[in-house]
Amino acid sequence: MTTAAQAPTRLQLSAAFCAVYLFWGGTFLAVRYAVVDIPPLLTIGLRCAGGAVVLFAWLAVRGELAAGTWAQWRTAAVAGLFLFLGCHGLMAWAEQRVTSGQAALLMTAIPVWMVVLSALIERRAPSARVAMSLLLGIAGVAVLTSGGEWSGELVDQMALSFGALSWAAGSLIGRHGARPASVTQTTAMQLLAGAAWVLAASAVSGELDGRSVAEVTPRAAGALVFLIVCGTVLGFGAYTWLLRTTSPAAASSYGFVNPVVALALGWLVGDDRITAQVLVAAALVVLAVVLIRQPAAPSEKPASMTSTARSRS
Repeated sequence: MTTAAQAPTRLQLSAAFCAVYLFWGGTFLAVRYAVVDIPPLLTIGLRCAGGAVVLFAWLAVRGELAAGTWAQWRTAAVAGLFLFLGCHGLMAWAEQRVTSGQAALLMTAIPVWMVVLSALIERRAPSARVAMSLLLGIAGVAVLTSGGEWSGELVDQMALSFGALSWAAGSLIGRHGARPASVTQTTAMQLLAGAAWVLAASAVSGELDGRSVAEVTPRAAGALVFLIVCGTVLGFGAYTWLLRTTSPAAASSYGFVNPVVALALGWLVGDDRITAQVLVAAALVVLAVVLIRQPAAPSEKPASMTSTARSRS
């Protein structure tokens, strides 16, 4: 990973965006498979804990593991609450009833919330290019959802919508709050904090009552491994890095791509259908991403380049 002061290369940016677009697009189906046999909060708690263990072990082997300051752990705790309990926990709970594609569609609200909350924090309106990309992304989602049938209840739709807002809030808290210089350390701390929140909620809700490890099928176990390795270690690590090196709008553009990936995977396994309607929506989403990923203007430099001293506190 590059340090905060280094400009990312085109190859690094492309690899990070591909990881977030493809791996996170696949996590919706993986979560749906996992929650069939593993309680939803426990699924997310194990995902976060597994990712944290892998990353802390990596840091220890490289001799880069640091204790972290109180301010850094406070940021990780608050960000982890919003990111993993407020978003992923609710998403896993809802995916017991809704399809992976439908869950991904409602998560496309994340880029909108990111831009809105960023504008409020920075007290400036988004650029015309960003506004146009958001409108195209919203249009793509409207095309995807028009005339479709919702498989869950209204409470599931409300939970997923709140999850999108919660993820945007957690992302910006992690972006602007105190954090280590190492992206890997930042990711590991947020995952550990998130695991603590979600596993505590799982225990309080009684998810483990009457459960046995023997009930977990190979498919659910494989889905959980994918969530830990690809969705968490690689995907969330890439996302944390993108939050430092690009604008919030660009980093959150995965919200428009993930539904296309999720729907394609859902179609392959019979969970969703691919129609001309989906293809038109995909074209709008791709155009939105092309616009939103343009380099930021000088006045829109990433927070990591303007507050490095604070991030090391």
